[in-house]
Amino acid sequence: MQSLSVYELKRLRRYLCSPLHNEDESFIRLFDLIYPVIRGEAKDLTREQLSRKLFPQKKFTNQDYARLFTNFARRIEGFLALEKYYSQPVREQMDILEMMNERQLGRYFEDMYQYVRRTHEQQPQRSGEYYLQTFRMELLHHDYLESKQERSTDKNLLETMAALDTFYLITKLRFCAAMLHYQAFLSLEGEVALIHEVLTHCRDARYDGVPLLRAYYYIVMSLIEPEVEAHFEALRHILFTHITTFDTEVQKDLYAFAINYCINRINYGSGNYLRQILELYQQALAHSIILTRGELSPWDFKNIVTIGLRNKDYKWTEQFIEDYRLKITKAERDNAYTFNRARYYFATQQYDRVLRLLQNVEYSDIFYLLDSKTTLMKTYYELDEYQSLQSLKESFRILLRRKKLISEMNQLNYGNFARYVMKLYRCDVKDKKAMAQLRKEIEATPNMADRGWIMEKLNQLTG
Repeated sequence: MQSLSVYELKRLRRYLCSPLHNEDESFIRLFDLIYPVIRGEAKDLTREQLSRKLFPQKKFTNQDYARLFTNFARRIEGFLALEKYYSQPVREQMDILEMMNERQLGRYFEDMYQYVRRTHEQQPQRSGEYYLQTFRMELLHHDYLESKQERSTDKNLLETMAALDTFYLITKLRFCAAMLHYQAFLSLEGEVALIHEVLTHCRDARYDGVPLLRAYYYIVMSLIEPEVEAHFEALRHILFTHITTFDTEVQKDLYAFAINYCINRINYGSGNYLRQILELYQQALAHSIILTRGELSPWDFKNIVTIGLRNKDYKWTEQFIEDYRLKITKAERDNAYTFNRARYYFATQQYDRVLRLLQNVEYSDIFYLLDSKTTLMKTYYELDEYQSLQSLKESFRILLRRKKLISEMNQLNYGNFARYVMKLYRCDVKDKKAMAQLRKEIEATPNMADRGWIMEKLNQLTG
């Protein structure tokens, strides 16, 4: 019930009041008792209070209590299933067509079929489900034509098979993409059947009018041939041209693949993909693709700020921070905003503002805590405040040892960062031999947080 909106809760009550769906009035009374608790307008009810209000004349056993809530949950599940059904009007209309075939009501079929077809084709979104519904519609039409027992070429066999093929190919490519993606970091063994035949077939021009199939095709090809940038460019064109024709979950899926491709290319040294990622995020924000129920996760918020700052698009990044701060999940909002504001101030060299934000903040989230400490250390380094830097380095060292939530890998990464910040600060830039040795040490240390900044400062010192 907590997952339902106020509107849905009201519809649930009407559902419970319908004798067609519920003949037990105790469930209506139970709903009325729980509703104000769900809305935060009343305190939690005890088992005794519930039994006294629902069945004042009856002794309420544990078995009665369990049965009551089991059956009540089934009523809610039935309501949710019906809501899902009514949210897909074409599905309901397909069932009517099927019923007409089953009951031999062929004289009504053709008009209903034409109406369903028009409704279906007017849908703006073309997900895999759309082509599955197209297949079902054509299959029902085929069954109707067969029932007429007429010798006619109008059996719509090609249309039925084409719809099925399109659904199959989209679904096949989608799962192939997932397999190829996860094989990079999970042990998934086995060969995907017919993958080469499917890819060859999908190059056919007949699928040029199916953007979703084309999108998944280019995703699969970009995973197989990541060095061929034309695959990504084709995918990007589809995203920027046809994104409104896909449903929300498909949109999220396609953008995730596109962003991951850019990240992988950056990891291989293609720095120009930083701009591509930012443009993808901007497009996703413009269409609210990255939001879930109107909320933005703190991790997406952080990632977008990171990409904006790395592109040095400071004006846009600051505007994004302010525009989307209230869309961050409420429980994480203050931490996410404060931390990312501080990162923006650091990137724009407003170091005094960094200190005002971070010096007196202790984050409950371990990753915010660790990254805020590194940002503070970098700020003291830039301000040439040795005493504060030394003090923070010691407190950071103690924190890394004492916090049980910090993994050994993170202890190593952040410990190395703090150690080399101090070495950079204390080094004698005139001693070329010592500087060369320091560079060799840093390059030989694989585990280090914020390695990019460390290398940037080292390069500045060595000229």
